[in-house]
Amino acid sequence: MSIKKQQQEETKLVQEALKIGPQADRRRFFVSAAAIGAATAVAPLFAGAQSAPGAAPAGAAPAARKALLKNDSRLLNIGATVRSGNYWDFTTYMTPVEEFYVRNHYPTPMVEQKPILDPKNWKMKVHGNAVDRSIDITYDDLIKMPSRTIIATMECHGNGRSLFWEQQDQMKVAGGNWVLGAVGQAEWQYVSLSHIFGLVGLKKDAKSALFWSGVDGSDMGRPMPMSDILSRPNDIGICYKMNGNDLTADHGAPVRLVVPGWGGTASIKWLTDIKIDNFNHWVRLNTRGEAYIGPDYQAPVIASTDEFIGVTPEDVKGPMVAWMPIKSIITVPLVLEKSPSIPANYPLKRGELPKLNAGPQLIKGYAWAPQYGIRHVEYRIDNGSWQRAAIMQPNLGRYTWVRFDFPWNATAGNHVIETRGIDMRGNIQPETVPFNQLGMANNAIVKFKIQVV
Repeated sequence: MSIKKQQQEETKLVQEALKIGPQADRRRFFVSAAAIGAATAVAPLFAGAQSAPGAAPAGAAPAARKALLKNDSRLLNIGATVRSGNYWDFTTYMTPVEEFYVRNHYPTPMVEQKPILDPKNWKMKVHGNAVDRSIDITYDDLIKMPSRTIIATMECHGNGRSLFWEQQDQMKVAGGNWVLGAVGQAEWQYVSLSHIFGLVGLKKDAKSALFWSGVDGSDMGRPMPMSDILSRPNDIGICYKMNGNDLTADHGAPVRLVVPGWGGTASIKWLTDIKIDNFNHWVRLNTRGEAYIGPDYQAPVIASTDEFIGVTPEDVKGPMVAWMPIKSIITVPLVLEKSPSIPANYPLKRGELPKLNAGPQLIKGYAWAPQYGIRHVEYRIDNGSWQRAAIMQPNLGRYTWVRFDFPWNATAGNHVIETRGIDMRGNIQPETVPFNQLGMANNAIVKFKIQVV
């Protein structure tokens, strides 16, 4: 099958999937898409960008308890509970679960240690001083409720942190070396918060909703302002399926929150509790973690009625990260020269440039702008003029990414390729972003260095 034919078939499958009702099983769509991907797989643009040497074969049983349960042979090992997608190998519109990044703060909890994770035992409490009545929802209750599906990217706040070190000389930035692969796109099936709010009765003074797990770690929860939720209550929900199948353990089974467009931490995994109050909540994940802390960011105002769980007012130093920004990448490994560490199974050695054969090439990439959606993608080579890249269909708007490509007659020598996304409001991906201590949401234009031979 030709690449053009593959694109046409993928577009057709996505369009068919969108016609299926929200209660229907979309497994047919994802099975078909996987079959097309297998039948039309092409070699990566750059040789050597393969899965980790010595990785366990798919389906191999672990010799001992691991921090993550999924087979990680198609992922980049960032740390014990952290895996990045090998974005230089990405070709599909929908990200297979096997290639979807994992960001856990603690080892994946197992049913044997946490019986509440068994769907037969799972229960979620919805309560607080800003609801008319508290309720408990079982798994059987949840899956019988009206559900919706949405195709959306999910991205870790730390994705692109490497750019602070590599291309902005901000060596004081702390955190793991995600490179650029902590992003993926999936279809999520969920019960909307608008439906949940209808069950509990939302009071007019509701100010903050605290979404809590407490299963994987005692401090795992994150709040969201009610004003942000109520601006799109049908798009945010209690999720139990990913790409047409039940959630897997590493991705929050049996139930997680999904907040399209916001950084992944907002989509709390292993969800067990929603507390809706008429005051703000402060926890680790909106103070000491997942916040913009730096001279260009102003700390939020604290009220005397606010609730602090495991943190103090002194921990509130910058705003919580919310919407993920415009970003674009090409499927080329980033050159790592200055980063404090390099993942053991990264395809390039420190300072090594990816190699490409001279002659006509088709450079491919991905772009996303979750708040407004991508309108255009532009590229330039060796600091030349910006030119328009071709966007491959489908482009489903707002929460989804697009694939793009452009031709290049590669000549021998070292080159730099840059791309930038432009969203539906006309916002343009920036050249740099301000320093922030935790390396959050760096969406600066990436300078991809390439050696043509």
